[in-house]
Amino acid sequence: MPKTLFQLKLAALLLAAVLVVPGVPPRAAEQALQGASLPEPADPALRDRERSALLAFYEALGGPDWIQQDFWGSDKPVGFWHGVETDDQGRVVHLTIYDNNLEGALPPAICGLARLHTLHLSFNKITGSLPEALGNCRALKNLWLKGNELTGRIPDSVALLPELEYLDVHANELSGSLPKDWDTPKLKIFRGEDNEISGQLPASLLRQPKLEQVFLHNNRLRGPLPETLTEALALHSLLLAENKLSGSIPKDIGKLKTLADLRLNDNRLTGPVPESLNEATALQVLRLDDNRLSGPVPKGLAERLAVFDVSGNPGLEGTR
Repeated sequence: MPKTLFQLKLAALLLAAVLVVPGVPPRAAEQALQGASLPEPADPALRDRERSALLAFYEALGGPDWIQQDFWGSDKPVGFWHGVETDDQGRVVHLTIYDNNLEGALPPAICGLARLHTLHLSFNKITGSLPEALGNCRALKNLWLKGNELTGRIPDSVALLPELEYLDVHANELSGSLPKDWDTPKLKIFRGEDNEISGQLPASLLRQPKLEQVFLHNNRLRGPLPETLTEALALHSLLLAENKLSGSIPKDIGKLKTLADLRLNDNRLTGPVPESLNEATALQVLRLDDNRLSGPVPKGLAERLAVFDVSGNPGLEGTR
């Protein structure tokens, strides 16, 4: 039975460990390592292009000071390099190097990896703005950059990535407005909490047909909740607490039949608690505390929820 790429890589790394075992001739271990090979692109120009993109990434982010840097820069297939995973044609598809002391600005050269679909660089020291050239990473599905020191805006081009499913940039120092125009038809999860993002919540973001989770709490968002919120029919979790949102909650929010967790606390929202929330049958958590809401609380709403908090709204009637 043919071995998978993972099995081949694991075997190679285990064989490499033999190099440091006393009594094993280094030459024998090296020959064994060569026997457990990984594919490389058949086209030498393509092979060189991908290696060059990886080496530019390595140099830009302080590669010599990484905690783990196994085989980086060697003549081994890049699938052996720490954190790099390739497909059956030797093309780079995953780059997973988290908590590894990467330091510096993310280089545009990373998009020289045309099949890259997962970029996982969380918990490092990546600084500066994200390059607009990230929009050239057209195969990107997962962009995970949480827990770095990124600044500036999320590039407009990121909001146009056709394969993007999971965008996680939370716990950075991002600022400025979110992209206005979103065309990410496969986007399911957007995590941007614990930054300094300002401006309004884009109406087009909430029109993405597969959007399930939006976490943008603890930012500086302003303005009203878009009416397009009621079009986010796949939405499960919407966390927008600790911003400066104003205006009323869309009256038809109860159309969101999959919405289970809604947290709008610590904003400046006004108007009533919508009656239609009683129609949001999946809802379990509702936090509207510390706003400026007024009027009656819909009858029966509090009793059916696991978490219900409307405290800190002096104008509300019937609060508990």
